[in-house]
Amino acid sequence: MRGEVHQWVVGEYPTRWLIMSVEEAKRRVAERAVDIVLERGFSLVGVGTGSTVEKFIEELFRRHVDRGRLLFTSSSLDTALKLAENGFRVLDPSTVGYLEVYVDGADEVDGEGCMVKGGGGAMTLEKILSYSSRFNIFIVDYSKVVERLGGRSPLPVEVLPQALNIVLSKIRSMGLKAYPRALRKGKYGPVVSDVGGVIVDVEIPADRSVEDIARRIESIPGVVSTGFFKGYIDLLLIGYPDRVVEKKFDRVKGVHLAE
Repeated sequence: MRGEVHQWVVGEYPTRWLIMSVEEAKRRVAERAVDIVLERGFSLVGVGTGSTVEKFIEELFRRHVDRGRLLFTSSSLDTALKLAENGFRVLDPSTVGYLEVYVDGADEVDGEGCMVKGGGGAMTLEKILSYSSRFNIFIVDYSKVVERLGGRSPLPVEVLPQALNIVLSKIRSMGLKAYPRALRKGKYGPVVSDVGGVIVDVEIPADRSVEDIARRIESIPGVVSTGFFKGYIDLLLIGYPDRVVEKKFDRVKGVHLAE
C-alpha cells in the first residue's frame, strides 16, 4: 500500500512550478469537490478549515447554487464567516446532530489515508464534525501527499490551559520537542482555538511513529485532541495542475479500496 504513494507525490513537477501549480491544483480539487456535493444532492454540509477549503467555498459561490437548499456548519469561526459573507446559511455546530457530508483539507496525508491536521488550530471540531458525518471528502493538493507523516509538519495538540505545563512536561519526558504555538502578526501569547484550548506543536523524529506518539499523548489528562486522523476518509481528492486523482477508503477498516 505504501508503494502507491509514489504516483501521487510532487517529484514529477519542477520546483519553479510550485506556487502556480499548487494554486491550480487547489482550484481543480475544489471544483471536483463541489461537483460531488451537488451531484449527490447533499444539503447538510460540514466544512473544515484551510486554504483549499477556501477554494471550495469560492467555487460554491461562483456556481450560484441555490442558497435555500444548502445548510452549512463549520469547524472554525473563520470558515463560518467566509460562508456567511458569501450568502450561505451557517448553523452552530452545537445545533447539528449529524452531517450528510463533510469537506476538509489536510496538512499531510499518506498512502494509507492517515493524516496530520490542525495547521489552523481547529482539529478538535474537525474531528467532531467528520466523526458525525455520513460521508467525508478530504481535498488536498499534491504537495500534501507524503510517504511519512510528521516529516514536514509538527503534530498539533490541543491542551486545556490549566494543564499546559503538566502536558508539556509529560510530552518532553517522552523525548520529544514540544512548544506552544506562538501567535503571529505582532500579537503575544500562544494560539488558542475556537473552543478555548492552547495549541501545542510536537516535532516528530524520523524514527518515531506519529500514530504511536499521538495515542500516547491523547492518554495524558488535559489533552483535548491531537491532529492525527486515522479512519476518517471516505473519498480523498488529490489535485494536480492537470487532473484530480480520486482515492476511496473504507472508514470502518481504515483501508484504501482498490479501484
